[in-house]
Amino acid sequence: MFPLRSISTACAVRWLVFVVLWSGVTGAGAASYPYWHTSMVHTAWTKQDGAPTAAFDMAQDHRDMLWFAAGDGLHRFDGVHFERLTAIDGNKLRSSNTNALLVVGTALWVGYNFGGVSVFDQGRVRHYDASDGLPERSVYRLARTAKGVVWLSASTGLYWLEGQRWRHVEPEDGLPAGDFHYFTVLPDQTVLAYHPDGMYRSTPGGHRFRRVLAGKDIEIGHLRPDGDVLLVSTEHKLYRYAPATGALTPLHLPDGDQPFGVFLDQRGAMWINTDAGVKLLTPDLRTQRAFYAPNNLSGKLIYNAFDDREGNLWFTTENGVDRVRESRLTTIALPPRMFSGLSVQADGDGAVWVGNFQSTGNYEQRSFGLLADGTRQATPLLGVTATTRAPDGSAWFASGLTLWHRAAGRWQSWPLPPDLRGHDVQALAMDASGRLWVSVMRKGVHVFRDGQWQPGGGIAALATRTSVSLLADARGRVWFGYPGNRLAVLDGATVREYGPGDGLEVGNITVMVADPGSSGGLWVCGDQGVGWFDGRRFAALQGEDGTALGGGSGMALTRGGELWLHGADGLTRVAAADLARVRSGALRLPVERFNHLDGHEGKPAPLRPLSALTEAADGRLWYATSGSVGWIDPAHIVRNRRPPAAQVLALRTDREQYRPVSGQVLPRRTRNLEVDFTAAGLSVPERIRFRFRLRGLEQDWRDAGARRQAFYTSLGPGDYRFEVIAANEDGVWSTVPGAVAFRIEAAFVQTIWFKLLCGAAAIVLLLLCYWWRLALVTRRISERLRERLGERQRIARTLHDNFLQSVEALMLQFDRIKHGLAPDDLARASIDRSLDTAEEVLNEGRAQVLELRIGHELSGDLDTALSQLGHSLAPRHDAQFCLTVQGTARPLRTAVAAEAYAIAREALLNACRHAHSATVTVDLHYAPRHFALKVGDRGRGLPAEVSAQGHRPGHWGLTGMRERASDVGGTLHVDSAPGSGTRVTLRVAARRAYARSGSLSISLSSVTG
Repeated sequence: MFPLRSISTACAVRWLVFVVLWSGVTGAGAASYPYWHTSMVHTAWTKQDGAPTAAFDMAQDHRDMLWFAAGDGLHRFDGVHFERLTAIDGNKLRSSNTNALLVVGTALWVGYNFGGVSVFDQGRVRHYDASDGLPERSVYRLARTAKGVVWLSASTGLYWLEGQRWRHVEPEDGLPAGDFHYFTVLPDQTVLAYHPDGMYRSTPGGHRFRRVLAGKDIEIGHLRPDGDVLLVSTEHKLYRYAPATGALTPLHLPDGDQPFGVFLDQRGAMWINTDAGVKLLTPDLRTQRAFYAPNNLSGKLIYNAFDDREGNLWFTTENGVDRVRESRLTTIALPPRMFSGLSVQADGDGAVWVGNFQSTGNYEQRSFGLLADGTRQATPLLGVTATTRAPDGSAWFASGLTLWHRAAGRWQSWPLPPDLRGHDVQALAMDASGRLWVSVMRKGVHVFRDGQWQPGGGIAALATRTSVSLLADARGRVWFGYPGNRLAVLDGATVREYGPGDGLEVGNITVMVADPGSSGGLWVCGDQGVGWFDGRRFAALQGEDGTALGGGSGMALTRGGELWLHGADGLTRVAAADLARVRSGALRLPVERFNHLDGHEGKPAPLRPLSALTEAADGRLWYATSGSVGWIDPAHIVRNRRPPAAQVLALRTDREQYRPVSGQVLPRRTRNLEVDFTAAGLSVPERIRFRFRLRGLEQDWRDAGARRQAFYTSLGPGDYRFEVIAANEDGVWSTVPGAVAFRIEAAFVQTIWFKLLCGAAAIVLLLLCYWWRLALVTRRISERLRERLGERQRIARTLHDNFLQSVEALMLQFDRIKHGLAPDDLARASIDRSLDTAEEVLNEGRAQVLELRIGHELSGDLDTALSQLGHSLAPRHDAQFCLTVQGTARPLRTAVAAEAYAIAREALLNACRHAHSATVTVDLHYAPRHFALKVGDRGRGLPAEVSAQGHRPGHWGLTGMRERASDVGGTLHVDSAPGSGTRVTLRVAARRAYARSGSLSISLSSVTG
């Protein structure tokens, strides 16, 4: 229910009914649109769609969004979704009962039903109330002059804004006191105000008024595009007022309508609100088009009307919102009962012939022609089933009974032969020699010429096979299209057939068009696609997305080189440049579609391919469907050149929604994000397409199609910038992206410091694990060495306690036997020699026992072990032992220490046993760059042949020492000469000899237990 404010009930009702299109000029900018044509597309949104009801005012902001002021608040509309707002950019409305709207630049002005005005501008708000000079009464209307002066009307009169304060037009300014609902801002900066006692006009740019019209009880004034004003009185009388001269001219509606409301649009058209809906009047004020509730209008009572910048006209009613726009396809009015089986055929004289075939057999509705001058002409045609245009421009038509021919303005007809009568003609084609090829249902193909019929044109293979479609090309060939991807061509007297093996994949062939841009090229259309024949093979055409190009029942190659298709989904256009690409081998091509959004209704006949698409002499393409006939001019398609302004509406996390304000900080641990965005597309919002990207995560644009949301998961902390662009129905993209920058705070576990700490902890853990593993390996090696040493000791004990003791006991027995013999007994010498040999065996055994037990006798590091070994061996062989250490002792690698000890032991044993040296020395040198071990004696030295060969024949001590040195990456040098002693030197590089920190190194004492 509407507020009556502080006026009489009668005035309130008149105010509700006589609503005016104020923004028809100011809201639409400088765009100029022609007068409406007959084809218009209407769309209605009601409360169940989220649309406001009984909206008092409308406005379009700088981003092309539509705003509606209603009693339950402000509503915003992008062409798809209505959104009811109680706050704008976080600033709350003073009241949800809004009344008036005004857009100035980026600012939205809102007038309230209970007084006051708010101005919202890019996140800021300015509220005007009684302290700023406004009354606490209803604000009816807001308007602005070209020089920037803002006016408003209220129940207490007119006000204008001076600086930051509102000024009231007082009676001394020439305007009587009272309630002013409406005023009109004129192009010369003057204002027309309407009062029951007359009409008042202000001075240019001023606020003083004078009465320019007495009486008439004018209530509303509509500014016409030519600067005049259409005045409407409370008695529904219409006047045309000329501000320049003051002339007042009465207007009369010839249809006798008594409108509830009258208003003008930016095209200069007059619309009247009747008790059933709204009517569009022609320039001579007769009814051109009507929209009635509830079928094609949301309500009966028009509250307001508005022209947007794309040329659409909007209405608000008691039930919702309606949009009226011109369609790109223009339909024509058809005679009664002409509703199915329609066909169109253009001839060379500029006429278009509309045929009518009804499957019920009712042929009473005759076809008609549209001549070049726009007039309609009756025809003798009945039940047209097939048409064609001959090379000379004349037109042929056929039914199941008759052939017709129209040439030079004259009609001529021939009955079908008796054996063909009653069978509908399926297709027609006229070849270059003047023969008319006729395909008859279930009767095959025949040739008609000069009144004579010939089955198959004299070719038996064609006489019994009915073709779905026919084509005669400029090269004299005749093409025959059949069902199931079958096609034949008659070239001279030769018939050749094509099928799926030749690449033909279009289904039932409904129409064919020869291609003049290539030699022998052919375009083939079927119910499953479109194919191209290059003279050798067929290829199926595809759209940009790789799907098959939809087929249909109509196809035309225009004089401009474009290919047009007509199918169940509407018309499809392929540009001439893209056809040239097909001729060069490309099979994927972009297309433009014209469907129900462009005014296409019904669909062409699918089973009987009537002539569903034809090009007229003036370049227009005419099409026919099951219930309409229309046309489109390819050279003058209305385009929307206005780029849509994409904008971000909201940021949503799992817990909260955020305003799209740059600099927004999202909480820690935000991983999932939803971004809502939109762009106002008010003409064909269904074709709006979006692309978006999140800078900081991605650089390339992502195609969202028609979706108006973006989703991100697993986001990390950082700075981001979301950007979105949109393209309108004609592919015009946004020039500036809608964007919002935000930052996600990092939790401590997401900071670089936490990552560094984790890295350090991981390193420490790895080191601990390494050291633990190293200790474990060391312990296992020590255990194995101890086991080996224990086994050696057991063997040594066994040899000493059993074998060696047995040998000594045996020697004592032989010695007693020797002493029991006579001194001159020869056996005594043999026994002595045997005892000497046994002594050597005993000494060798003791040496072996010593080697087995040597590890047990060791303690400490390498120098200690070698010192113990030397002091143990030297006294047994009457030699002196000396060990020296140079440099600071460093732990050796396990393998190096073991092999060095083994080499030194072998050298010491050789020096003690074989060199007979009085002195044996060992020198350990721990140098920074290498480790060296030297063992020397002053004995007899090595024989010359041993030095030459590198080893003693049958002995492998020297060879073993060299192998041990090589195993640890070192070198072994043996310097010796007969009579001058021997020096054995082991040298190992520092990086191979010394144990690194944390590496495995075992002292020789560790294996002794």
